[in-house]
Amino acid sequence: MSGCRSPAIGSTMATEELAWKTLYNQFMFWSIIVGLIVFVWMIYSILRFRQGMVDESTLEKLEPGTFPKERDNLRLETAWVVVPSILVAWLCVLSWTSLYDAWGNPPSDEEAFVVEVTATQWNWAYTYTEPIIIEEVADGLPYPIHLSVSEGTILVSTSTMDVNLTAIWTNGPANGQFNISSGLATQNTIVDLHEMFSLTITDEDGLQVYSYVRYSAQTASSGEVFVPCDRDIKMTMTSERLGEADAVLHALFLPEWGVKEDVVPTIETMIYFHPYETGTFDVVCAEYCGMRHAYMTGKITVVANPDSELESCGGGA
Repeated sequence: MSGCRSPAIGSTMATEELAWKTLYNQFMFWSIIVGLIVFVWMIYSILRFRQGMVDESTLEKLEPGTFPKERDNLRLETAWVVVPSILVAWLCVLSWTSLYDAWGNPPSDEEAFVVEVTATQWNWAYTYTEPIIIEEVADGLPYPIHLSVSEGTILVSTSTMDVNLTAIWTNGPANGQFNISSGLATQNTIVDLHEMFSLTITDEDGLQVYSYVRYSAQTASSGEVFVPCDRDIKMTMTSERLGEADAVLHALFLPEWGVKEDVVPTIETMIYFHPYETGTFDVVCAEYCGMRHAYMTGKITVVANPDSELESCGGGA
């Protein structure tokens, strides 16, 4: 999924992309140098010493276990070992830098949006550690809808009074319904902010024009997980037994961001990434985990983040 990118990326995403491109260019340059040294010498040796190019009668009669000491050249041998070793060591440093950036420098729990992932045979379950809101508005809706939820009130407002809408809400075991007919409606009720809250609004024809879901901290979802755009996402993972199904090895794979990590029974592992665009992407198990391994898939949806400066994340410059 692609999105429109604002000039604000110059101070965020563009800086990160430039650093990776610079690292990639350095690695490729020195890799080419090492490759040239190896292949030039190899091709020269193949052509120079192939059969028929050397008069075998002039070759030294070497004996097994005997080294021709008179032909020893310590400087040449030292250079042949030291120079390639330095080049290979430098490539290792560059590789280690990218590896550390990708896996060795995780965001803290205070900075990141943390999701606890539990893998079972054969399902992904997610528990949120802080609230997240998912809003969807029907395409072409001619007026905005604003929703405010507190512990005692559900407030819905529109920019026009010429509406006849129906709102249906659920909050844990509680639920209700009310009409919006004058551009403003208030429902006084007890809202448990520790439970999941959802509200849908339909028009006179029964068509859904707006939906709102709020997952509070410690609420869970299964099969699909929602994360905010333009924020570090950190997933802490473990594998558990479910009924008669054993806790086995899984691997959470997110192809969109190219990250994968094993999910191990009795051990907590971790994966992290930073999405820059909203959309729905695949979740795959990349470790064979039993007869329904191929069906252990899911979805991860990156939702708009009003605090982001990126238009592709629902923010603004």
